Amino acid sequence: MRDGLTRRCFVASMFATAPLAAAACRAAPGGQEEDSVALPDFRRAGDSDDSAALARAFATGRPVHAPAGRGSGPGGRYLIGNTATATLPSGATLFGDGVGRTVIARSGASNPFILHGDSGSPDPGRNIRGLTFRDLSFVDDVERLGFSEFSYLVMLNGVSDVRFERVAFRGFRGDGLHLGSSVTSQVERHNRNVVIENCVFDGINANNRNAVSVIDVDGLRIERSRFLNVTRAGDGTAVPGDPMNPATGIAQPGAIDLEPNADAFAVIRNIVIRDNDFAGGGGAAISLLLLPNDVVRTPQQGILIENNRIRDRVAAFQAFGFVGDGAVRSDRPYAITFRNNQVTGCDKPFIVSGIRGMRMAGNLFRDCASHAEMGYRGTNVDIALSGNRFERVGAAPPGMAMWVRDADGIEIADNHFVDAGAAGDRSGVAIAFVSGVVKGLTMRGNRFRSGDGRMSQSVMLFKDARVEARSLRLERNEAVGNPLAQILSTR
Repeated sequence: MRDGLTRRCFVASMFATAPLAAAACRAAPGGQEEDSVALPDFRRAGDSDDSAALARAFATGRPVHAPAGRGSGPGGRYLIGNTATATLPSGATLFGDGVGRTVIARSGASNPFILHGDSGSPDPGRNIRGLTFRDLSFVDDVERLGFSEFSYLVMLNGVSDVRFERVAFRGFRGDGLHLGSSVTSQVERHNRNVVIENCVFDGINANNRNAVSVIDVDGLRIERSRFLNVTRAGDGTAVPGDPMNPATGIAQPGAIDLEPNADAFAVIRNIVIRDNDFAGGGGAAISLLLLPNDVVRTPQQGILIENNRIRDRVAAFQAFGFVGDGAVRSDRPYAITFRNNQVTGCDKPFIVSGIRGMRMAGNLFRDCASHAEMGYRGTNVDIALSGNRFERVGAAPPGMAMWVRDADGIEIADNHFVDAGAAGDRSGVAIAFVSGVVKGLTMRGNRFRSGDGRMSQSVMLFKDARVEARSLRLERNEAVGNPLAQILSTR
């Protein structure tokens, strides 16, 4: 916990000298911000890097310009590093001359962050406010140093009205950007109204945790950004693994990870992830590792994921919520929507487990080796899949496009399943009900086609699965193989 004296006031009191005042009045070169100050003007003899200079510049209360090539590091990079004892002041603006031109590298092996901000309060009314970052790159050296789960480029806890625009996050060892709730467990902070727009998150060698980790936020918009080669795939074991080899140890969640800590005060809501590109890496492009909605004071809900393009990754989407029949017993929906996304060349299209209230509409899943999964550790409730296209999904054994487990209220309507299964095989299945009880199933207007003959059945019912006959609705489906009613109405 920090004391009542903010770092901004502390720094200002220490460095309020005549040279500082003069530097604060200088405009940035090129007239980019008329009232800005230039970061290099705040260096002092004895500074080991640019961290203290940035703090002095922020203390003026003016926008801070980091001119390209004028940092204290090799090639004119700025070297900045902070620990959890440092915090950004409200109103801080940091801008450069463009991605790849103004480069800010993490300074010092003992500094886990380039920038760190913590409001010191659980009250959003006392948040750090009005942070802006644009036209620059934050970088670390994951290729040389390897994976480090808790080394972040930027960590923010208890912030409101934050904007990242045209910012690159490259070579991060843990997270690129972490919207958290303190570096200490069970400490309450809340983030509000964060925008990430036209940014690039490049993990370089997929030996990282996540590009964006979200522990707590009310109001987040991520748009028109690129996520490249992010997240360790791991090897399926529960050991840490080799930090230099991303194919070992625990798999990390994915490029964007919404994952609150197990705290009743955690907030995850009002989130839009739209019009982004994802390519390469482990985990899921978008990972929703949510808490059961009955253990939090504020329901996690209102998550819209639309018009994203995802290719050549381990997985596209994962969403986990309740376990067991928790979603059946709860009256709190997550209200998640996946809409008009394009997924190509991923191993797994999606896995959804223990979710109450989800719509998946108008998405394309093409050339995915493994099957999608509806249900895993928890029953799904009030789920609708409509207008999606599954094309050549399930090319690897067992040759199925989608598995369905326990569900209560699931509508599969107007979807198009094309060539499910492996090429050259003749045993592909579009939808397999593999275990548990599926109640309230509606299948309407779905089309099943197999031009090359690889898909032999539209649906399959495993011996450990049962579809409740009295709540089953089948209408206008165009099937391959045996009629749907013949298979699904047997028990």
